Amino acid sequence: MMRSMFSSISALRAHQTRMDVIGDNIANVNTVGFKSSRVTFASVFASVLKSASAPDTASGRGGSNPMQIGLGVSVASVDMNMTRGSLQRTDNPTDLAIEGDGFFVVGGDGKAPRFTRAGNFSLDKMGNLVTATGLNVLGWMYDPVNKQIDTTKSPSKINILAFPTLSPQATDQIILDGNLDSNKKIVEIQYDNDGNGKIDKDEKLTGEDVYNKIKDPSMSVLDKYQKILNKIGDDMKSSISFRIFDSQGGEHTLSLTFVKYDSNKWFWIIDSPRKNNNYTEYLDDNIEGANTNFIAFGRIEFDSKGQVINVQLEGAQNQNSNKFTIKFKNNSLDEITFDTSIGNTDETLNIFKFDYIKQYSLDSSIRAKKVSGYAAGSLQGFNVDATGKIIGVYSNGLNQIIGQIAVATFANPAGLQRIGDNLYINTPNSGDPEIGIPGTGSRGTIFQGTLEMSNVDLAKEFTDMIVTQRGYQANARVITASDELLQDLVNIKR
Repeated sequence: MMRSMFSSISALRAHQTRMDVIGDNIANVNTVGFKSSRVTFASVFASVLKSASAPDTASGRGGSNPMQIGLGVSVASVDMNMTRGSLQRTDNPTDLAIEGDGFFVVGGDGKAPRFTRAGNFSLDKMGNLVTATGLNVLGWMYDPVNKQIDTTKSPSKINILAFPTLSPQATDQIILDGNLDSNKKIVEIQYDNDGNGKIDKDEKLTGEDVYNKIKDPSMSVLDKYQKILNKIGDDMKSSISFRIFDSQGGEHTLSLTFVKYDSNKWFWIIDSPRKNNNYTEYLDDNIEGANTNFIAFGRIEFDSKGQVINVQLEGAQNQNSNKFTIKFKNNSLDEITFDTSIGNTDETLNIFKFDYIKQYSLDSSIRAKKVSGYAAGSLQGFNVDATGKIIGVYSNGLNQIIGQIAVATFANPAGLQRIGDNLYINTPNSGDPEIGIPGTGSRGTIFQGTLEMSNVDLAKEFTDMIVTQRGYQANARVITASDELLQDLVNIKR
């Protein structure tokens, strides 16, 4: 039989394999994260008809090349093209794509981890981030006790609903800054000194006399508001209000009023808004002690350059040295204690800090620069950043880290083995997975709301298909021609 026929038969098989790969590529042109493959051919060992000879210097004959006939073609390799496909925007928060090298790590079913570029994930009813076939996406969960993510541990399943609520935090810091206008007038009010209910023209209180009335323990809160505070004009004071939070996340409003009583000297009053009918009850029914005194009051003094040089707490419903305490009714909430000492550099303590206030010839602009604490919040959604951190968004406007997605890289990603469902497993030639944080080492970064498309190039596939078809036809023609030669040989006997 003729060798050409068998060579062409091997070529038909090789081209059929190439067509199979092309068909698979085209079939997966819209498969998320699909990596196309290519086929390369290699010639089969040749039959040597005559060996090569060396030149003969004695006779003057030159050397001759070997005479050899190939025995066909074989498939040398089926290689995966691991280049990244284009990213397609979906705006689905559970859709993720890797920009750069790496694979998502999936599993959680007791088997060895598998790897995928397809980030079309979703949530199961337990809140676990899973693939389309139900495998868990692996990473690391946030530890609320140690307040960190331990990426040295083996990755495990990620549960988006692990922290459905964000626990409240009571206010423990109030830090003020801004300006008290040095041009404010020293306080002056008309006051019924003799108590006959009629204010004479010469009856008035000025400066520190007003503050002494505020401090007077024999005066009721009702009188202090109606006879003093309500008569102080805006040209003599500056006021602000801000919210604080209790141990269960409840909101409470505090007001802070500064009144100028001498050059570079002001007195301040901290209280909660009161009912205007008698001023002996708070609008907030949870704060204790409305009918006894202001929550706290004292003095603040500035030097000639407008810097704070002295702050004193001189009275409070619950006072201990420079500290005052806000208590709540029925003991259902933790009380909150604030330290008003000037020069306290430890801002981790419960502080009410006046140090940053200035007194310049400028409109008053006092503000609560920082008020710690927040209400409880429920999970409203989540974001995934470039490093794979999953950050929960809560109804109280705050964010909380939930976990972090793991990404694996390989020394030779083309050496991975496809096992279906867009999954790969490592092989001896791919190397072991190097699992770590996205964006570190050679690992790519994460894009949320996008998917990686197939990297199949249709123009190339159609061109390869034409070339493969022509190669198949040509080899089939060789078989036909060889058959005709054999037929002619048989016909010689006739």
